[in-house]
Amino acid sequence: MKKIETFSRITGKNWINGRYLLPVLKTWGATETGTVLDLGCGESPFRIFFQYAEKYIRMDYQPSDDEVIKADMRQILLDDNSADCVLVFQALSDLPEPEICLNEIRRVLKPGGRLIVYESVCYPEHDMPYDYFRIMPAGLDYLALKVGFERKEVIRLGGGFNRFAMLWNTYLMGKLSMYSILKHLSVIGVIICNIMCYAADCLAPHPNLATDYIARYVKE
Repeated sequence: MKKIETFSRITGKNWINGRYLLPVLKTWGATETGTVLDLGCGESPFRIFFQYAEKYIRMDYQPSDDEVIKADMRQILLDDNSADCVLVFQALSDLPEPEICLNEIRRVLKPGGRLIVYESVCYPEHDMPYDYFRIMPAGLDYLALKVGFERKEVIRLGGGFNRFAMLWNTYLMGKLSMYSILKHLSVIGVIICNIMCYAADCLAPHPNLATDYIARYVKE
């Protein structure tokens, strides 16, 4: 399953996150018509929401295809004031010095340029040894404001039941799916969990318990 499908399909482990994240990206992405830099891009699963960008530049220290420019997020290979929007999706926490990256992003953004950050605050250890932080919204605010950004909006994705669904879908059902005889059972388990947890989050919202958030900043 492609990563975007884990957010868009009810059989995906991130489906609840997608109920909140994808409409935001659709709205924000539709306004970006200049140069968009996807930093730490991986396979750029959310590129489809930035279809009006005049230029879409992808950078990662481990390129997934020939289009991706190999670069360290702390040394961005772009000129000063050359990008209109920078995307950093679930990548800041993989850096030992996220502030250096934010300074670099500010350097390459044009005045008034936008920074969009998607981060997790509750996710088990992964991609070792390159998993350094869980950056809370207040922590991101502190770092961003320190280097010269103005916060526009922070949106928490879901609530406490979404947190439960993430652990259930990723680990318990993920383990079951490794066995062919149990694969169909794992899909059913993901669907049931997604429906029940999304309904519970709608009935009893606790956004302070959300696993993920998305934030938008502007270069001052």
